[in-house]
Amino acid sequence: MVAVDPKALPSAKAVNHQFNVVIDGAETTIHEGVLRCNGGTLTVVSPGVLEVNRLQHVVVRGGGGGDVRFARCGFAAAEACGAVSFHRCDAVRVDGAGEVAVRRCRSADVERAGTVSIRRCKGAARVHGAGELRLGRCREADVGNCSDVALGRCREARADWCGSLGVQRCRSADVSRCSAVRVDRCGDANVSSCGSVMVRRGKVNMAEAHQPLQEWQEQPLCPKAEPADPVPMEIMSK
Repeated sequence: MVAVDPKALPSAKAVNHQFNVVIDGAETTIHEGVLRCNGGTLTVVSPGVLEVNRLQHVVVRGGGGGDVRFARCGFAAAEACGAVSFHRCDAVRVDGAGEVAVRRCRSADVERAGTVSIRRCKGAARVHGAGELRLGRCREADVGNCSDVALGRCREARADWCGSLGVQRCRSADVSRCSAVRVDRCGDANVSSCGSVMVRRGKVNMAEAHQPLQEWQEQPLCPKAEPADPVPMEIMSK
């Protein structure tokens, strides 16, 4: 028989899944159970997973890398969390997260995140400092310092200091200082100080006359799009 010291065993409390929450200016903490406040609820559904529903103004911090799910809130923010999701909120903000998903919110502001997915924002979506970004059907997109970006069906799109960038079906796009740019069926795209530029059916204004431009022979960003037609491209140099 081998004697085992109980103190040497790993403890479930080694990871502190305690969330710091600010609700309408009042700060509190929660790590288990349900907290009801001002007609909304905060529920710890499992260790390290917090659900936030119908609060007017809420900020969640920490949680030991836990996950936070917001639904039908006014202003909702998450700081230094693991995976964060927002559904049908007004204004959302993220500062430091491993994974971010935003669906049907009015506006989004994301900084320092790993993987980001934003769909159907009625207002502006701003993402600065992310790894992989997929953003579609937003009124305005402002992107900077992201590694792999795909933008689709936005009225206005701006991108600066990105790695691989794909822009599809946007009314207007301003792109600068990106490594590889792909433009697919945009109304008006301005490209400056970028590495390679590939175009598939659209008008592109090049800021540098010597900048390389190629016809895009790859598959479109949307897998269900129809094949490329021999439509002439209008290319202008400033």
